[in-house]
Amino acid sequence: MNASGREQQTAETLLTAAVTEPETFNSSEIKRVLHLFESRDETVRLSASWALGLVVSENPEAVSGSVRALASLLESEPTRNHDDILRALGYVATEFPELVRDAIEELDLGDEASYKQLISAVRDRELSGSVTKRTGEASEYNGLGLVDDDPEPAEEPPEREQRSRPPEEPPPTPPAIDARRDAFEPVKSRGSGSHVDMWLVRYSTGSGTHSALLKRIKHRAPASFDAEFTGVLNEWQSVDDHDAIVPVVAHGTIPQPWFVIEYQEGRRLSDRLGELSDRQSRWIIERVVDAICHAHGSGVTHGGLTPRNVIFSRSYDDTLWSYPKVSNWGISQLLCQLSALPMGVPPRYAAPEQVAPEEFGGVDASTDIYHLGLIVYELLAGRLPFEDQPGAVLQKVVTEQPPPASQFNDALSAGVDTVLAKAFRKSKLYRYNTVQDFRTELTRVLDGGSL
Repeated sequence: MNASGREQQTAETLLTAAVTEPETFNSSEIKRVLHLFESRDETVRLSASWALGLVVSENPEAVSGSVRALASLLESEPTRNHDDILRALGYVATEFPELVRDAIEELDLGDEASYKQLISAVRDRELSGSVTKRTGEASEYNGLGLVDDDPEPAEEPPEREQRSRPPEEPPPTPPAIDARRDAFEPVKSRGSGSHVDMWLVRYSTGSGTHSALLKRIKHRAPASFDAEFTGVLNEWQSVDDHDAIVPVVAHGTIPQPWFVIEYQEGRRLSDRLGELSDRQSRWIIERVVDAICHAHGSGVTHGGLTPRNVIFSRSYDDTLWSYPKVSNWGISQLLCQLSALPMGVPPRYAAPEQVAPEEFGGVDASTDIYHLGLIVYELLAGRLPFEDQPGAVLQKVVTEQPPPASQFNDALSAGVDTVLAKAFRKSKLYRYNTVQDFRTELTRVLDGGSL
């Protein structure tokens, strides 16, 4: 195993231990975590910050003696590593604000605003997920290396009230073709994640010229990866005839694994939370759940469903809502093997089996039901069940029951709480047997019926 592989293995081991046994950490384990912040791998450093966040919330004294060592990494490590170090310092500052403030003020860090903001926030004891972009919620996606990390597509204005109804027909989609990668002409770079490069591309068929999005795995992968990659894309393509699933145009493994999908010009569901009417929310829920039902009927699971993977086709008719489509089928679990992050999703959207697979089993169709429950909860309640530092969230996912959604929206019925509670059971054996069962009961209670 090379050095990068050893780092990833160490990061995964320490993160798992921080989730399951944070009370066992001592100064020796904390030193191992700090060493990971020296890694060139973003996902290794992100795992380290999450591990520290969890340990400091459950076993703060284990971390207190290492605050200066953590802060000093801002002087010794390259700037590219500072986001993750600052994030970790933000977590530690919730327990030890004075120690973090003093440690940072002792350093010669110049005049960069991020450091000053962190010091100011610590001084006022107002550290939260939004102190700076470096310690904020959005940064929890940085470095994941998943294909849902591409930059935002063209800016679309918020849905206006006059957009009063869903479209009668789904938008047209680009045709699939059997072609090599060089059949797709690059138009514009769409950025890069830890493991993928992305381009807006054009290609031609007998029906004309079409736009699409090409994504390429940019790092070397295990020998078995090509076959697994092809299997995942074949599965995705086998269910993309559903109008709420992003279609696959083409895919291949030469010279490196790549795939081309429909380019969505609208925003993500994660960007629209809080601006949707009840009618829109219910329609989006219906379309997304129907897409999962369709895929499960063919034996295909998603494995990493979050609001960032629900992307809208932009509507150019002011009377119609934008159309939601589910993307990245199977991709998050596929790319886990290239990452030190064992979950494939941000902590706020993790299912128990993604946090502690040795206790709750692997990712399967039941995981999609859990994730659907989270999306429904967030759309209806205006927030997720667990909102805290990533480490604390991971701990709650495996030990606590989510609060009822009606606690945050008193317009919701007890029936909605009951349906979501079943979708969130820790043991997959006690969740809904099928997503169809989940849909049937959810529809009934949302329509005012009882269970």
